Amino acid sequence: MAIIPTPARLPLRGLKWRCPEPAIVNRSGWTGTSKVVGLPGAGVWSASGEFRVIVGEENVLPWRAFFTALRGQRNSFRLIAIERARQTDVTAVTVRAGAGNADTLPLQGMPASVRVLRAGELMTVPLPSGHHRLVCLTEHLVADANGQAIARFGPELGEIPTAGTLVELREPFALVRQTSEPPGWDVAVGQTYTFPFAVEEAK
Repeated sequence: MAIIPTPARLPLRGLKWRCPEPAIVNRSGWTGTSKVVGLPGAGVWSASGEFRVIVGEENVLPWRAFFTALRGQRNSFRLIAIERARQTDVTAVTVRAGAGNADTLPLQGMPASVRVLRAGELMTVPLPSGHHRLVCLTEHLVADANGQAIARFGPELGEIPTAGTLVELREPFALVRQTSEPPGWDVAVGQTYTFPFAVEEAK
């Protein structure tokens, strides 16, 4: 599986992000109490949206080449998960030793005693398999006096990141593949083009 670079930031509008996390719920018919069992790391991001209309064949050529190069579901690409690049000087945040595969991650390389990210913000964690896991912080990321912090987020990583791996904060992304079938494009009067757009995390 190759990672295909996009010609530019994808011209999308109305993008819908989802990340269902499978779980089994067992409820007692006698007491009404329930037990929920989940599978850490099994959540899969998906996104769907409307590709903006492109006018003129000359303007659509790079996108036609890109979607063709994806070879349907065989190749993947990086889908930026925020509307604009985050303005930050914090660019060398790395994984500390002792990382696990769940929903917390020890980090280092941040300015001392500052809030680096707020709860609800996103970051991308590279994993040993070559996958990149998009996660959403559930608590503020606040560095201590040594520039270290524990990030708490969802969904779970599913793999143990390598110590020293650089975490993406400026433009977090999900590594995705197409799910729209069959892949292709639509042409309307006046050389106006658009593409179906539905993707899921390429795990």
